[in-house]
Amino acid sequence: MPLAEVRAQDAAEQHSGLEEIIVTAQKRAENIQDTPISMSVLGESALEQQGITGLRDLMGGAIPSLRIAPFSGRPSALNIAMRGISSGDATQISRDGAIALYVDGVYLARVQGLGTELFDLERIEVLRGPQGTLFGRNAVGGALNIISKRPSGEFGVDAKVGLANYDGRTAEAHVNLPEFAGIRIKLDGMVSRRDGLVDNPLRGAWDWGAYRREGFRAQALWQPTDAIELLYSFDVSRDRSSPNYMQIEGTIAGGAPIALPPIFSLEPDRVRRARIGVPLEPSVAKVSGHSLNASWELSDALTLRSITAYRKLSQTQEDNDIGHQTGYRPNGNFARSSAARVDQDQFSQELQLIGTTDHLNYVLGAYLFNEDASDWAYASFVYRWNDDGTAYTVNNPPSGGVWPDRASDNHARSRALFGQATWTPAILDERLHLTGGLRYTHDKKHGRIPLLRGAPAALTYQFTSSRLDPMATIAFDFSRDVNAYAKYSIGYRAGGANGRSATYRPFAEEEVRSWEVGLKSEFWDRRARLNIAAYSMDYRDMQIDFSNPANPSAVETLNTNATAKIKGIEVDLTLAPLQGFTLTGSYSFTDAKIPPLVNPFSGVLANLRPAFTPRNAASLSADYAVPVGDMTLKLHADFNYSGTFPTSASSPVLADSYLLTNARITLADIALGGAPKLSLSLWGKNLFNEDFQTFRFNFGGSGLTNDRVAALNDPRTYGVELSTRF
Repeated sequence: MPLAEVRAQDAAEQHSGLEEIIVTAQKRAENIQDTPISMSVLGESALEQQGITGLRDLMGGAIPSLRIAPFSGRPSALNIAMRGISSGDATQISRDGAIALYVDGVYLARVQGLGTELFDLERIEVLRGPQGTLFGRNAVGGALNIISKRPSGEFGVDAKVGLANYDGRTAEAHVNLPEFAGIRIKLDGMVSRRDGLVDNPLRGAWDWGAYRREGFRAQALWQPTDAIELLYSFDVSRDRSSPNYMQIEGTIAGGAPIALPPIFSLEPDRVRRARIGVPLEPSVAKVSGHSLNASWELSDALTLRSITAYRKLSQTQEDNDIGHQTGYRPNGNFARSSAARVDQDQFSQELQLIGTTDHLNYVLGAYLFNEDASDWAYASFVYRWNDDGTAYTVNNPPSGGVWPDRASDNHARSRALFGQATWTPAILDERLHLTGGLRYTHDKKHGRIPLLRGAPAALTYQFTSSRLDPMATIAFDFSRDVNAYAKYSIGYRAGGANGRSATYRPFAEEEVRSWEVGLKSEFWDRRARLNIAAYSMDYRDMQIDFSNPANPSAVETLNTNATAKIKGIEVDLTLAPLQGFTLTGSYSFTDAKIPPLVNPFSGVLANLRPAFTPRNAASLSADYAVPVGDMTLKLHADFNYSGTFPTSASSPVLADSYLLTNARITLADIALGGAPKLSLSLWGKNLFNEDFQTFRFNFGGSGLTNDRVAALNDPRTYGVELSTRF
């Protein structure tokens, strides 16, 4: 019997130890230990115990090699980084991200709107390193493959309500309806809210760090025959969130004297109340989508799949600098208010032919992606200082130029053909596995800026690329529980143009060539699982952002002239030493050397570092479940460590290192007469109120404050949840 089948049979017969983890990283269901990819998986239990309902909940570093942070302190757009590769300013519609994000097989092209809740997750697969063959362009750093639960066809309800500090409230329900006429229906709904983390002294205005989120999804699964199934899904959500508060941490080392008014002071420690009150409205994301996943089993060994999707996004941005950016001068304007909006829609179609023979597994596919987007931005000053900086008056109307300051549109078309096959020859007792993959991609993008600084403009760009990206893997099973692999792969991110540039400056595509070796093992009667990966990457034509010191809103993107080198090690260890007790630890080491590049604004050679990438990062979690009468007591604690890192590649300042501690206590299976059983949970995040910067920036230049500002992580939060399932 082949070793993969032996492993599956043994896992099924195993009554203790670690559970088998099934993933779909290679477009087919398989054991994570048989998948020659460095990856981490958060399953249903881990998601629940760690309180993860959306991508923003991964900001603390539960997966050390994955870093997620709000872009410039704005939670409505997320910056995702992996293995030393981050997206930079991917809020521009003419620029793509570096980490591919897929939800139920559908690629999400924009970083805006990612702060919304995700629906009833089954698992999150974090695939590290370039995934260009099966996940396509813009996966140079890796991919997030998010899978949600499907309709069951049997009546059932999962419901949960919760209360938390900062007046936090959540409610969610997931309802499976009985199968009718061969159709299974599932409905998901959720609402969550929280008041601000920093109070706004202006009455009637939003506080900083507040949110109101709600979402709904309906799924219908139809199986007209044993061989055919159609899964239709519709979702709609709205996220109203105010930005994180920007604290004035200190002065710029070696810079000009700080230019603050007398009524302002430095804020080196976390504050609870803003320095002044300003008008502040929430940023609003409205996201909706339709998808149709179809599957047809042509035979026992051949399946045809189709994934069709249309998604629509509208994201506004509302922010105010509260006087931290513009330097003080008597009777001068300040409190810069910025407003922006992005509208985007996308259509994608993917076909997969998945086959299996005695010695060959293969996937053939075709992919089509169309995206249309537009945006605008406007900035004005709402206040004016008096002649000595001890008071201020309201500008009515706000002081600003012609609305809008800037507008642009962008259109992207991508076509791809791909294939990947794994051959397991009969020799060597079927221990050797050879995998090869190839993807052809043709990208075409164009955009324009019709308005710049409030005046008509005629700036345009075009980008076209056709390329082949290969992948090759050699894997060998030393035993049924130990295997090793060596992998070579290439990932590619499309070029574009910088929408914040005064010239709409174009930049070229970038490419990552990766060599990876890994060892996957289980031992101690399947009570221990140890996976190790080491990699080395050549990062060519890396896209680097530079901000104008005189106007930080003006940004230029350049490609590096030389190749960046990134290497690292990733270790994942899971232990089950006692019945009901599990320990999980992960460690990530990243060493990156990026060649210096001349800053286009200053003309000075700038030293570069990988954004959102600590050299060392680690996480440790412990879970224990023990019967208490007819009930079950579940205890969870996790600890997440990160070293220092810059929040942009060209930034001279680093975010602080940190160690976050989170915990949850759950009493499950509480029986109340004939009512459904309940579960009661007490949870806390950042229990020791640790502070670190999710954004840190120097505002130094002519007319600026010459200060260092930062947005901080969430302070200590805690709450209670009551859930039921029937």
